[in-house]
Amino acid sequence: MSKNRQSAMDVGVFPQAELSPQVAAVIEAIETDIIRGIILPRTRLIEDHLMEDYNAKRHVVRAALTELQRLGVVVKPPHLGARIRRFDAQSLEDLYHLRAVLHRAAVEAMPLPVEEHRLGPVREAAQAHAQAAASGDLIAIHRTNMAFHRLFYGLCCNPYIAESIRLHDWLSFPARAYAIADRQALERACDEHAHMVQALVDTDRSRLVELALGHMRPAWQIYAEKYLSR
Repeated sequence: MSKNRQSAMDVGVFPQAELSPQVAAVIEAIETDIIRGIILPRTRLIEDHLMEDYNAKRHVVRAALTELQRLGVVVKPPHLGARIRRFDAQSLEDLYHLRAVLHRAAVEAMPLPVEEHRLGPVREAAQAHAQAAASGDLIAIHRTNMAFHRLFYGLCCNPYIAESIRLHDWLSFPARAYAIADRQALERACDEHAHMVQALVDTDRSRLVELALGHMRPAWQIYAEKYLSR
């Protein structure tokens, strides 16, 4: 496991869960295939196929699907089996509206200026994400991005807001995933992370709000163009 990926795991990739390495590996493989566009929205996740694709035992695959269902990435409609969540236009708008409310609330609750012992890890997380982006390792890009968001929004000192944001990061993953491999969107994300850190240094709350809300827009647009315009 790379240093970036390990550091992402260290800050808690899976909220409120302790997973075996085997289950975590299957989840990582599914995430990677979603990001690469191999698994598309509403794709059925058939246990026998996943066992073969990921060289995993049935109980491991089931545990991975259960965890992804808990996080909202996988849904199990009655009589249809497990599949990747697909958003329609209204549900996507509703989700991003809630995320915007949470992100604004977190920024408005951040005590400024931020003490260096709390600012340092956020700065390091932004750098780790930039390094992952340069490496082209898609899962490392995803995980370090999640790590940055957890540390950045954790500055709000309200654990309920911070945990809600982390859970909705996962819930929105089926929509956000397709921006991870988009070079233009990735470059913008890296730039915005750096600007968010600088705005913290500058104690510029209005700029932080602007960045936090605008940061979500590219992934929403990419998903809408790919799956809502058809």
